Amino acid sequence: MPEVRNCKRCKKIFMYVLGPQICDECKKREEEDYEKVRRFVKDYPGATIQEVSAATEVPTTLIYRFLREGRLEVSDESPITLQCENCGVRIRSGRFCIECSKRLARDMLNAGRSLNDVLRSEVSRDKDNVGLRYLHGERKDK
Repeated sequence: MPEVRNCKRCKKIFMYVLGPQICDECKKREEEDYEKVRRFVKDYPGATIQEVSAATEVPTTLIYRFLREGRLEVSDESPITLQCENCGVRIRSGRFCIECSKRLARDMLNAGRSLNDVLRSEVSRDKDNVGLRYLHGERKDK
């Protein structure tokens, strides 16, 4: 359900539904900034984050966000560095390295399976407890 909010960038009021808390005009400007950064990094793969920011006039915080979101990737030779949020190894894009991503996915799958098993056992236990009960807990089947 849409809500009225203030844009995080320009502070104008807008109807917020999902995603970044910025208005449509700022989203458009952000996409233009992304394209400038993407082209610059492609043309100058050895540029530092400060050089990219100065040449494109895009703040370093936004460039890092593009990298963390996985929308932008730097080359192996790039001096721009990101670290896996779990183990600290150098990564080119995103939040986690491949190994940590695999481990997190496996852990989430296992947690989902465990939850599914718990729910199944509760459902089967509830089926066994069908019938009338007296106050002292004895069961009388229908």
